[in-house]
Amino acid sequence: MVLAGLSLFTVDAVSEGTVTLRPRVQAGLIANDSASQNVFPSGFLTFDEGFNLNRAELLLEKVPRANLKPRIGPFPGPKPESADWGFEVNLRYGTDAAITFGLDDDLPINDGEDTLWLLPQWFASAYLPWGEGVAIIAGSFFTPVGHEIGAPVDPPTAFYTHSYAFAYQPVKHVGVYASARLPLAPGSGLWSAGAGVVQGWNNLEDNNDDKTLLFDLRWRSRDFRSWLDIENVIGNEQSENGVTEQTRPFNAASSSGARLLRNFHAITLSHRLDGDRRWTVNAVYGHQEGGDIVADSNNPPGFLITEDSAWYGASANFHHRLGPRLEAALRLEWFRDEKGAHALLPEGIYRGATANLAWWPAPSLRLRAELRRDDYSGPGKPFGGEVPTVFFGDRDDQWVFSLDMTWSPASAWGRHP
Repeated sequence: MVLAGLSLFTVDAVSEGTVTLRPRVQAGLIANDSASQNVFPSGFLTFDEGFNLNRAELLLEKVPRANLKPRIGPFPGPKPESADWGFEVNLRYGTDAAITFGLDDDLPINDGEDTLWLLPQWFASAYLPWGEGVAIIAGSFFTPVGHEIGAPVDPPTAFYTHSYAFAYQPVKHVGVYASARLPLAPGSGLWSAGAGVVQGWNNLEDNNDDKTLLFDLRWRSRDFRSWLDIENVIGNEQSENGVTEQTRPFNAASSSGARLLRNFHAITLSHRLDGDRRWTVNAVYGHQEGGDIVADSNNPPGFLITEDSAWYGASANFHHRLGPRLEAALRLEWFRDEKGAHALLPEGIYRGATANLAWWPAPSLRLRAELRRDDYSGPGKPFGGEVPTVFFGDRDDQWVFSLDMTWSPASAWGRHP
C-alpha cells in the first residue's frame, strides 16, 4: 500500500536496504468500573478514562541486510558477506509518552500538556560480516529487556493494556548496543549474544558518572518455532538529590554519592504450537539498593528508596488465531513489589487476567476489544482514586474495558493473523 504524498520513499518496513517511511496511528477508549477517572496502573502510559490518542507517528528507517537484529536475535538464512548500514527515526504525537530525560522533557511545545511530541527512537545501525555476523545500533532505542520489547510502540503489542512487569522495567536507553551470532553447531539451533553500554534508564543525561550495562543471550530452534531470551540490565542508578525525573519509577539518593546498584533480569520462552496457536511465558526479577536520604512529607510514602528493595513476577500469554482476520489472546500474571519500590504503587501482590479479541477488517487496520481484571493484596489501595495510587488510591480491585484501533500500512507490521 503506497500512500499519497509518500512517493519519495517505499512504504515497506520489511525491505532490507531500502529507505522506508511509515505512518501509524493508535487510539482507544478505556473505562473502569468505579467512579474514578484513573485507570493506572492497568493502562500504564494511559492514566485517564475516555478517549486517548495513544500515538500518531512517522517512522523513517533503513534496515541493514543482516542475519540478526539487535534486541530481537538471530534469523535463519545465509550470512551476508557485505557490510551494510541503516538508521531509524521516530516522530510521535500522543499520550504514549514515556519521555527521555534531557530531550523530550525539555521541548517547550510540551509544557503543561498531556499529549506530547516525542522522538522515541533515533539511532544509526550497522551490520558487519565479522565471524558469524555482528549487528550494532547507537543512539536512542527501546530496551531489549523484557517480554514487551519496544512496547508499547514497535511493533504494536498483542494487548492494549500492559503487564506489571512492563511497569517495572526500563522503556528505552541512549547508548550503544551490539549483537553477534554465535558459531555453534547448526543442530543446536540459532544463538546470539548481545551487550551494550547506556545512560541508565530512559536517560539522555546520565544521573551519575557510571554507565549501565545491558547483556543478553538468545536462542531460536532450528524450525524457528521456539524462542528463548535471557536479558539483563545492571548499573548505578543513584538519583541526584532533588532531581528524580532521571531515575523514575525507582528513586534512591545517597548523601555521600555512594553507588546504588539497580539490576533487572527477564527470561522469556515462547513456542508456536501450529499456524494458529502460540504461547509465551515470562519471568522477571528486579532489585534496587537503598539510599540514606528520606523524601519529605510532600511526596508519596517510600518515594525515595531507603532500604534494599526487590520486585519480581511471572506471566503467561496464549494466542489463538480463530480465522483469517480474527485472533483471541489471554494473559495471566502475578507480580510482587516487596517494599513499595515503585514510586507510584504500594507494596504488595498484584494479580491480573486480560482477554481480548482482535479483528482485521483490512490488512492495515486492527480493531480490538479487551477486558481486564486486577486484584491486589497488601497494605495499600493501588486502584481508583488518583495517581500516585500509593498515596491516593481507594480500591484493591478493578475491572477495565478498552476498545482500540491501530492503523498502519499492512507491510509495516507484517501479515495480519
